[in-house]
Amino acid sequence: MPLRDLFFGSLIFGMIPFILYAPWLGILGWYWIGLMNPHRLAWGPLETAPVAMAVALATLAGLLYARDKRLPPSTREVWLLLLLFVHWSVVTFLFAWEPEQAFTIWDSRMRILLMTFVTLVLIFSRERVTALLAVITLSIAFYGYKGGPHSLATGFSGMVLGPKDSFIGGNTDIGLALVMILPMAFVLARQVHQGRLALPVSIPWERLRRPLGLALYAGFWMTAIAIVGTHSRGAWLGLAAVAPFIFWRMRGKLTLVTLALLGVGVVGVTLPEPIVHEWESLVEYQQDDSAQGRFNAWNVSWNIALENPLTGSGFGTQGLPTPLWLSYYTGDDPHVQRRAVHSIYFQMLGNHGFLGLGLFLLLIASTLLTLNRLRRQAAQREETYWISEWSWALGVGIIGYCIAGAFLSLAYFDLFYAMTALAVIMRRELDDVLAREQHPAVALGPAGQPVRRHPSLQLR
Repeated sequence: MPLRDLFFGSLIFGMIPFILYAPWLGILGWYWIGLMNPHRLAWGPLETAPVAMAVALATLAGLLYARDKRLPPSTREVWLLLLLFVHWSVVTFLFAWEPEQAFTIWDSRMRILLMTFVTLVLIFSRERVTALLAVITLSIAFYGYKGGPHSLATGFSGMVLGPKDSFIGGNTDIGLALVMILPMAFVLARQVHQGRLALPVSIPWERLRRPLGLALYAGFWMTAIAIVGTHSRGAWLGLAAVAPFIFWRMRGKLTLVTLALLGVGVVGVTLPEPIVHEWESLVEYQQDDSAQGRFNAWNVSWNIALENPLTGSGFGTQGLPTPLWLSYYTGDDPHVQRRAVHSIYFQMLGNHGFLGLGLFLLLIASTLLTLNRLRRQAAQREETYWISEWSWALGVGIIGYCIAGAFLSLAYFDLFYAMTALAVIMRRELDDVLAREQHPAVALGPAGQPVRRHPSLQLR
């Protein structure tokens, strides 16, 4: 068996006993496997093994007898997730045009929503939340740490790709994922460098925080470089959307501007041909076959939704038989061919109709509103300032998802739903702090139940 299989197999299956003992560790393992796809880096049988399923089953088994768990709070986001679950499972699935194809896709999407709800149950307390945030960030940033040096070494002529046979295997898909976690990579580096990252394990920050922080800052820049190296026009637009927010939070802005101007002046005229070609096709999209193919697919999804506003065509509109797909095209392209929709919005529209798209947009808007509220309110207390920082990072990442996702078929990307769950979890953390301030005689136990304090321990 190849050495990589032994290494990653030992890590993955070695987690299972610990997950059964502490099920919340299964959430960390689930997102590590689901986002980084470490088994896809192997060369043997582990590459196609159902490792995510094994971790999920161990987590669910541990959940049955776990004491330290909390019911999901009754928030807008939780109810919208439930409505999406019902709509996908009942309305869309029952009226799917291609039942066999729809079932295969529905099965994987339901796992994502199920583990999103399990995350709400098992993840609470600052230490667990920051551990999950760090795992999610590093799982995607791993490909930025690899891709950035590769892009520099090849003069940006080499294309950055994600793990094969995964949500983010293609250059455009990994580009979107890197855009989403770029602000999270920035916050993680800052918190580690300042020794403010709270984790479930004790770390000697005074000796490690500076070298670790500098390494993470370097990784942040490599991730930004890797986004350019994906050659994805959608990712470039996403980077352009999130970059001003990150720049505003940076120190040494004048130095950065000076270096950027020098870089453009010296390197800007020697960009490799692939970058120049993608940029020209972005500016002159009317002449680009790929862009026109997207418009044609959007036309089909729109017409399907007009005829089926509540149900759409079911999961996998791009997989419909070619004659059926073409029958919904009303454009004027004489060479139109069946294409993937390449847009989270039109993907939802074609799959689930206007009702499904409306629920999806409401979930995005509600999550952004919650994160903005957390950013403002949590910044008023030193105890909750970490919530403010991460809320800012998640909000900017979702903005990047909304911009870059307009050109990519990643409406079911588990990273977005993880960000929504984290917004709900951090809101619960802030509400717990506010509750303790208003009622100092009552504290919350490990599972969230009120615990009466001794009068001598009450805050004065």
